[in-house]
Amino acid sequence: MGRAAAEGWKHSFQGQRDVAPIHFRDFMTLMQDQAEDVLRDKQLVFLVGAPRSGTTWLQLLLSRSPSVATAQETHLFNVFLRGTVEKWDYYRTTGQRAGLNQVLNDEEFRALLRNFSGFVFAKIAQSKPSATVVLEKTPDHVNCWRKILDVWPEAHFIHIVRDPRSVVASLRVASKTWASQWASSRISTNCEGWIRDVTNGRQIRSATRNYQEVSYQELISDGPEALLRLLGGLGVPSSLDDCQRYVDECNIQNLKAGKLNNAPFDVAKMGKESWRIGTTDSWRVELSAWEIALVEHLTGPLMSELAFKPVNGSKVMSALVDMGCTVKNAARTAKRRLRSLAK
Repeated sequence: MGRAAAEGWKHSFQGQRDVAPIHFRDFMTLMQDQAEDVLRDKQLVFLVGAPRSGTTWLQLLLSRSPSVATAQETHLFNVFLRGTVEKWDYYRTTGQRAGLNQVLNDEEFRALLRNFSGFVFAKIAQSKPSATVVLEKTPDHVNCWRKILDVWPEAHFIHIVRDPRSVVASLRVASKTWASQWASSRISTNCEGWIRDVTNGRQIRSATRNYQEVSYQELISDGPEALLRLLGGLGVPSSLDDCQRYVDECNIQNLKAGKLNNAPFDVAKMGKESWRIGTTDSWRVELSAWEIALVEHLTGPLMSELAFKPVNGSKVMSALVDMGCTVKNAARTAKRRLRSLAK
């Protein structure tokens, strides 16, 4: 990095107007010190969950507190740092004689990741000077939590969980409109993704005490109480009246209309399609009886663990779903064998 770039970075922080030019190594130290200084006495929180589980809504609810600074999802660990981390692990585990691991040790590489991500979090923190909490919301960070804790062992996590039937129904609608580039309309694919994300998210609680879990249903039925609990778990002073006001401000009609004053990002640009209905049981009319039975079959054990009650009580329907899944799996196996024989 050149001297001009270093100077530009230094000027991006408040109160750093008259700093003399420095060399790269000194600049890296300054970068770390300044980011850590901005983040000192602040809670770093990652809001995670399966797609279409209400992460954005919860982010906006929490952001109404003057103590919470946040921004649009950064995809920091699941996209921007993912390749770097994967290459580092590959070069180390395979004993490559070249690569970054020949220059840096594990501690130095971890410091590099902390410097980079710390700069991002410091910028978010500066967007709200009153904030004591820096909230990062990227749903897919639920699958990167181990690396996040490795770099930020003091981080907090909020994991939001939603009924898989609602998630499947929402993803199917999204796949046909605004989220066509990443969402799938396939029930089996979406069920597999929900199981993976929820399972990974719930594993966080065994690795840190800084874990809170909330259900979408709880936010719908007891929103102010749920918010008060979550904010209290982060050490943020609040009241039930405050939380009721946050819920009122972030009602679904306001969000669809793009009307939310002092939002951390432009809600209007998200489009009303991304907010949908805002209920807990629209899947009852959006999915057929067969589709509901299929979701319940595929996600059954985890659904039961989370106290999501199945509605399919028909033994005939269950038998048909079992038969359909068996036939489908057999077809997949046969297709893989044919492909291997053709090679």
